[in-house]
Amino acid sequence: MSLSDFRAEGGGQAAIAVEGGRLSAQNSHIRGGVNALVVEAAGSATVTGSDIALAMNDGVVVRGGKLELLRTRVADASGAAVRFGAGSTGRVEGCEFINSAEGLAVESDRGVSHTGNTTSGGGFKPPKLTGVQKAEDFAVNALIPTIQAASVVPEGAAVSVVGGGGDGTDPVGSLLSELEGLVGLAGVKREVATLVGLHRVSQRRAEAGLPVPPMSRHMVFAGAPGTGKTTVARLYGRILAGLGVLPGGQLVEASRADLVAEHIGGTAVKTTEKFTSAIGGVLFIDEAYTLSPVDGGAGGGGHDFGREAIDTLVKLMEDHRDAVVVIVAGYSPQMRAFLESNPGLSSRFAKTIEFESYSTPELVTIVESLCRKHHYALEYDTRAALGELFDGMPRTASFGNARVARQVFEEMIGRQAFRLAQSATSSGVELAQLLPEDLGAPADGGAEEAARNGEVDRLLAKLHGMIGLSEVKREVSELIDLLENVRARLRAGLPAPSVSRHLVFSGPPGTGKTTVARLYGQLLAALGALPRGQLVEVARPDLVGEYIGHTAQRTKEAFERARGGVLFIDEAYTLAPPDARQDFGREAIDTLVKLMEDHRDEVVVIAAGYEEEMAAFLAANAGLQSRFTRRIHFANYAADELVAIFEGLARQAGYECRGDTLVALRALFEAAPRDRTFGNGRYARQVLDEVVTRQAGRLRTATAPTVDDLRALLIEDIPLAATRL
Repeated sequence: MSLSDFRAEGGGQAAIAVEGGRLSAQNSHIRGGVNALVVEAAGSATVTGSDIALAMNDGVVVRGGKLELLRTRVADASGAAVRFGAGSTGRVEGCEFINSAEGLAVESDRGVSHTGNTTSGGGFKPPKLTGVQKAEDFAVNALIPTIQAASVVPEGAAVSVVGGGGDGTDPVGSLLSELEGLVGLAGVKREVATLVGLHRVSQRRAEAGLPVPPMSRHMVFAGAPGTGKTTVARLYGRILAGLGVLPGGQLVEASRADLVAEHIGGTAVKTTEKFTSAIGGVLFIDEAYTLSPVDGGAGGGGHDFGREAIDTLVKLMEDHRDAVVVIVAGYSPQMRAFLESNPGLSSRFAKTIEFESYSTPELVTIVESLCRKHHYALEYDTRAALGELFDGMPRTASFGNARVARQVFEEMIGRQAFRLAQSATSSGVELAQLLPEDLGAPADGGAEEAARNGEVDRLLAKLHGMIGLSEVKREVSELIDLLENVRARLRAGLPAPSVSRHLVFSGPPGTGKTTVARLYGQLLAALGALPRGQLVEVARPDLVGEYIGHTAQRTKEAFERARGGVLFIDEAYTLAPPDARQDFGREAIDTLVKLMEDHRDEVVVIAAGYEEEMAAFLAANAGLQSRFTRRIHFANYAADELVAIFEGLARQAGYECRGDTLVALRALFEAAPRDRTFGNGRYARQVLDEVVTRQAGRLRTATAPTVDDLRALLIEDIPLAATRL
């Protein structure tokens, strides 16, 4: 018998008893019982990559049978973690024994091999040595890297599973056990179990010829992101299929972009197509409140096609009430407003399940489960530091919960890889261990803080070293000071204001917007406000597709590239042309607004363009206005600033300018008209290219020019006409 991703809980003699034949279990959870797993004389078992815990006596007992226990954790046993009785055989490799009275107890003389195991917490009793076994085969407080699990061919087995659910005959019990195995979510688990009980009782009443009370299966999942709403929705669909309530139980995910079109009639078609694909299962609409924007429309006023999607959805739910379950999800306050926006919604979504944010211990448990899944291990000090890290994070409404835990895990393994790459060789123990410094929190916190402050000062000095832009420098510096103060208050446990980091850069081209955006990302990374701070530059062609659905995909791909850094959208106003209501650019804006909300702590967005056009761009969508609350204007460079830019570019290229040359340049820049097409810094570079070309022409007729001649840019090299090139 072969089991995978299996869960068994026992309250009797054993959660699983293998009395004959062969059992293979992979990635499974076995808990409870006097002994969690028992292998009798006629049985054999291979358990790989699993968790065994909470036995009242020994965690695993082999009574004359054969057991192969590989890369498995055995925890919280009152007796031995694993005990091989007389006449037993087997091997134990790469396992962890945690908080048990004994680790591995071998009482058999038939040969039990054990290598690369660890014991921590509780007492430890060295195993009896038999045959060729050596004491050094068993390493205490060491961890050997795991290898890929061997494939196991299932055979006939006499296996009894003690405890409710999970024996393969009751799919609903197995699914409820899977739900119970999720971290936290106690209230959610209770609500789902209650709903399952209601369905079962209704079925029994129908079988008894009694009337069945009406019961709505549609639900609202309310709460912060990263709290398992999609996972629970998927399980709920499978549970309803196991109960026979739904034929398929598949989960179809949708958002506003999947339901709303940009032209009259298109929304009903898109909504119907998505609903039809979910027939027999669950339609899960994430951030459903975006279908009913409080400002009256995604376009800033007038008719919003999201309301057409709601009307279509309500009718389809009525027409196919027994064929599809609809779950709408989003933040709690917004979902309450969403239900109030349409009387048909509140009557159909009678049940709301609140998903609470994870506590610090639960977040640590999530990271530990990711470590086990990917074969890493957290040291005790690392767990403590991890708890402190999560305690210090601000728990705002948009806190990412499990997403944050996953992000922390990914950053830890990245830092570990960087740390180990510095040494020529690394042992198996080192490859699997995650240390406190992999959290980015070395022991010398003062030195780290000093290094961080030094990097911030260096980047600010680089910003202030740019030519001109006095107002830009002031505003960026003040924003960095504010963000640094907010982080300091949060570390001290004080309340702190919510500060939007998204920015609008307005002004003519060539004024340093991209350069400042790159420095801004680096500053946020130095502050620890962003993981990496890289700049990803995009424009309309990078976001807008050529057919329905293509735009959302492109926008998500660009946003994903910017995760951990800054997304810089140049000429952002082209996404909302004033005379094109059906333009795909508006779909890009809708997708962008949702992504900014879902990942507000992971990506900073900077939208750039001409001042008037950017004002119209923000007015086109109320969601943009609420997210871009800070605007920094980049003014045209003055003539003296353009001369300084020219001189700096010339010096970098190996040229020098005399005093009279600089005077002529100033006159040239002074006379240049400052209209919309004026290129500022780009214009200075164009002038340098022209001056260098004219110098080359002048020197062509010179006899053996010296190095000084080749470096000097003279007044005659300046264009005679004081106009732009």
